[in-house]
Amino acid sequence: MKKKILYAAAVLAALLFIWLGNEGSKPLVLKGTDLNQTAGVSDYTGLIAIDETAAYYGMFAYTDDYVLDKGTYTIRPEYSNTSSDNIIEVWDNGTKVAQWSLESTDGVKTTRDYTFTLDKTSQQLHIRIYYQGKGSLIVNNISLIPHGAFYRDAWFLAAVVILLAITGVFLASYEKKHPSGREQKVTFLILAGLCLYSSMPLFIQAFAQADDVCYHLLRIEGLKDGMLDGQFPVVIFPEALAGNGYLNSMYPYLFLYIPAVLRLFGVSLALSYKTLIFMANIATVAITFRVFKSLTRSKYACILGTALYILMPYRFTNIYARGALGETLALTFLPLIIAGFYHVLLGDKKKWPWLVIGFTGVIESHVLSTATMGVIFAVCCLIFIRELFCDKRWLELLKAAGLTVLLNLWFLVPFLFFYLKENLYQKALDWSGFSEYSINASFLADTFHTNDYRFLSLGLPILGCAAICILKLVCEKSKEKNCKRDSFLTYLFGCACVLTFLVTGYFGSKTLKELIPAIEPVLRTIQFPWRLLAPAGILFIFAGVIWLSESEVLRPYRNLVFAFLVGVNLLTCLNQPYNQNNFAYKDYDDTTTVGHQDKIIGIPKSDATVIYPYEWRIDALMDDKLTADLQLSDAEKVVVQDYEKKGTKGKLAYQTSEEGQYVDFPIQKYLGYTAEDENGTPLEVTYGNNYRVRVMLNGDGASHTVFVRYRQPVIFRISQVISLLTLLGCIAVPGYFVINRRKRSPAVVAAGAGKKKDGTH
Repeated sequence: MKKKILYAAAVLAALLFIWLGNEGSKPLVLKGTDLNQTAGVSDYTGLIAIDETAAYYGMFAYTDDYVLDKGTYTIRPEYSNTSSDNIIEVWDNGTKVAQWSLESTDGVKTTRDYTFTLDKTSQQLHIRIYYQGKGSLIVNNISLIPHGAFYRDAWFLAAVVILLAITGVFLASYEKKHPSGREQKVTFLILAGLCLYSSMPLFIQAFAQADDVCYHLLRIEGLKDGMLDGQFPVVIFPEALAGNGYLNSMYPYLFLYIPAVLRLFGVSLALSYKTLIFMANIATVAITFRVFKSLTRSKYACILGTALYILMPYRFTNIYARGALGETLALTFLPLIIAGFYHVLLGDKKKWPWLVIGFTGVIESHVLSTATMGVIFAVCCLIFIRELFCDKRWLELLKAAGLTVLLNLWFLVPFLFFYLKENLYQKALDWSGFSEYSINASFLADTFHTNDYRFLSLGLPILGCAAICILKLVCEKSKEKNCKRDSFLTYLFGCACVLTFLVTGYFGSKTLKELIPAIEPVLRTIQFPWRLLAPAGILFIFAGVIWLSESEVLRPYRNLVFAFLVGVNLLTCLNQPYNQNNFAYKDYDDTTTVGHQDKIIGIPKSDATVIYPYEWRIDALMDDKLTADLQLSDAEKVVVQDYEKKGTKGKLAYQTSEEGQYVDFPIQKYLGYTAEDENGTPLEVTYGNNYRVRVMLNGDGASHTVFVRYRQPVIFRISQVISLLTLLGCIAVPGYFVINRRKRSPAVVAAGAGKKKDGTH
């Protein structure tokens, strides 16, 4: 009873601290010096000021871009102003949504409230202050106040705590009926510790900058907006590029539905993203441990392999420095592919579903990683072709390939459709030539430094695995019972060596392209040679760890090697340099934490960041050609009676007496956009200025209405139905056999016979 009371008290304490730390409804207070200032002066108190001596006219200061849910907000500036001509404006995604005059205060510091309402979520909202060149203007601070809450992170965290508490109760009940051994408990705690340790950088209250993270955050927002727009699956991000829309189908996005759904429930963009990464860490640990367990009986090998992989330096680079979300998610499933091929070729061929899950996970994460693993194991099948045809193992490989294709048709069909038929600027992918990003071989051992988490290296522990492989091949002979598996591990080691060589400058890719021009497109597609570090690292880990567990030469030193490899690898996580993000509050007088502002800003970016890559815009449509306004062929000849645009849908009521008039909607004309009139009659959709949706108007002088909307092509819907039916089949068929097996089990049969004998039912 005492334990139950303490357990309940701990849960209540956790909920209390979540409530105490809830900042979702607190105003965002920005000092004047927190604004982006274009003119004037500032001082140590945080105010910014401008007067006529500056000889300046125009935008004086502006905030960063914010991600705000739909709702009502109040702007409360604290300022002094000697002119009533100065202006404060609100801009949302390139469009001005509100404007007010800053009232004159005769130089006395005061506050004023300006309220505005958003009827949809804003991805890039900011506040501007304009100085009109007269008098003086001093801004002490600006508060942005929600009429409700900016985000509901506390509710989400409370729900997680309650869910974990309930799970703990059920596990305790199960433990009483089916006690687990001490070794199992220790293993579970170690794996849980690895999950937490690898996620330590996520627990920073601020939202750390990373190279590509802003793009993936906008993808999450785009999925959320697309679902609100009525799309599923989401093909077009409706609010992207000033509402012109942006193509989603060219980058895998299945797992991004997790944070997108959290966003629908009001969780902040920052916490939604961190939740996805945390879940990926948990899945990586669970999958890697299970995979090693199927390949070796050594508990130490399973733990070592899992620790080396989850803390692999390049994996940390992808997550915390590059923001390469696709590669990070793909890394979760690579162990399944490696083990799946081993079992299909040489081991338990009934584990062929591992290939389906592994390749499905990688396909739905990162296309290039899929191609890389496909090439590696296509060669593997050729090398082990005799084993492949032994015992008809090729049937399992064929089943895995077919089922993988069917499960992923819903993504592959739109991807190939747009790639082959849409007018996309694919040359934007060719900006990297591979050779200029080759690395010096001396950096391959980089394991610990104080420059964030940017390791373009394998690290000492993985190189240690490579050394173990060399020791095995040179100093030990394969036992007869392990001969085939050693051949497979030798292949993994050889591939890892080749991939590592390709990463270095010794590869000579620039000269090779001149000698063999056909290889250039392949290298351009890879873009960055360091991407090959991920498959190289895991191949070294698999071969090295399994051979370490069986090595006769290293048997006396096995525990020492284990401690060294894990100990050095733990240093990967201890790599955050000292800066202001080490502290919860930026300044001593702040009323909210650094994390509060970062949750609202949500999309960190630099001047060099391309928010929406040009390759998936129509013919690389430039930002300066985007507009949120309707464009008419001749505004004097076309009368607009009503106009509305929501997401991918547009509606125009008009009247014109002249034929040949047209309208360009502020929507990128991707394949799939259709138009019809008020009678449901289809209208032709063509390319307008800068690739917008253009519809010809009826010039009979009567009032007409044009409806524009995005409709997914029939082939998309067919592929989605096939994938859904395949998924349901994958769930139903194994379930059917499990139920039948239980019904036919001796215990169930005996129990049924006993009931009949007793005359009971």
